Amino acid sequence: MKNFNQDSPAYKACLLAVLCAVCGLLLSAVNALTKPIIEENAVAAIKSTLEKIYPGANFTDVSEKYLPDETGLIDGVYEAEGKGYIFTLHNEGYGGQYTFIIGYNNDGTVAGYAGLENAETPGKGSLAWDTDYTNTVMGLTSSDPLPLISGATITTQGVSQAADAARAVFNSIQGIEYDPNAKPAEPEKEEQKPLGEEDLASRKATAKEISNDGKTAVYECTASGFNPGNAATVTVDLASMKITGFEVTTFADDGDNVGDDAADAENLKRYIGASASDIIDNLSGATETSKGFRAMAQAALNAAGGGSGGSAAAADYSKYNASCYYRSNTDQKALVFDCTADGYGIVNKAGDSYSRNEVFVTVNAEEGKVVSVEKVSFGDTEGKGDTAMTEDALKRFAGVKAAAEADAVTGATFTDESVKAMVQAALDMAAGN
Repeated sequence: MKNFNQDSPAYKACLLAVLCAVCGLLLSAVNALTKPIIEENAVAAIKSTLEKIYPGANFTDVSEKYLPDETGLIDGVYEAEGKGYIFTLHNEGYGGQYTFIIGYNNDGTVAGYAGLENAETPGKGSLAWDTDYTNTVMGLTSSDPLPLISGATITTQGVSQAADAARAVFNSIQGIEYDPNAKPAEPEKEEQKPLGEEDLASRKATAKEISNDGKTAVYECTASGFNPGNAATVTVDLASMKITGFEVTTFADDGDNVGDDAADAENLKRYIGASASDIIDNLSGATETSKGFRAMAQAALNAAGGGSGGSAAAADYSKYNASCYYRSNTDQKALVFDCTADGYGIVNKAGDSYSRNEVFVTVNAEEGKVVSVEKVSFGDTEGKGDTAMTEDALKRFAGVKAAAEADAVTGATFTDESVKAMVQAALDMAAGN
């Protein structure tokens, strides 16, 4: 028998082939032993999450079989034996990336839906995982796109998009025919009220008068939209009590296309010519910003005396340095405050001949309303500012819940606002603010 030459290329090639075959067999054996363990560990890591939808089910990670999908929004696919499939998903919202799960029963009905991690704005984007929205999703099937929510449009658009990816995979597995181009239901529009009647108190709007020639008043206004810090210059025609100018000076909602449309020059034209009796609709995808802008418009109209007492106006009277103390506090229905505030002469440093204005303000604390205002002393210009402090003029405050609700007194702007500063200080004190 002829000996093999161990130094020959043929021998080395054969030896290498044998070694590779042995290693391959060993790796296959190891893989066969470890694969079930790895898969079991992978499922175990997320089992508590999956059991939110199918408690006690036997889960199998089938992600390798169906992923990656073309959207890249599905993180995992898990089969619940005899029950259905669960998808872990992600997308980008206003606050960054969020994750959630959705499950479909084998018959196509939604088995469960829950948020996992998110940094969306509480009360806005976070609505995508609250009870009401979850209950809505639970009534859907794999043929239905997830609906949008007013005030959380950006977040729910992303949720619906990711769920669309899950629906596509699930319907393919189950052979369910559906319309992949179906659009999510638009959010129901809120019933809009006239500008002067809307409750926009949560926007914390302010209106500071920067000029008033008796015909036109200009206000620097601020309010919260999606974010706090929006500001605009609002011009009001005092004869018609209509807005003639609305210029956004600070747009805090800018970024990621959230609210941007509301600040578009074309959309701002909606405010021109508006009065307290007009309705200005929300813009789709910019609900929160729209509300903030309307709050500034409302605050300016109220400060000009053309509002209808809407709840947005928290006019800025800080320059009048108003202060109050209790004169009588035994009856919650008739708390009496002794209030003082700077007027025209002190604010404008016109000289020592001017003094602070003073009034008694009676407030029904149970209802948060002014009962009456009584002049104690007048420190402004005789024959001009005193028209804002006559007995008849002070009657305009009876029944108001905010000083800015009272009509303005033309030709006595500084004294008028000095009185309003005192009335507002009394209301704030009665409310415990």
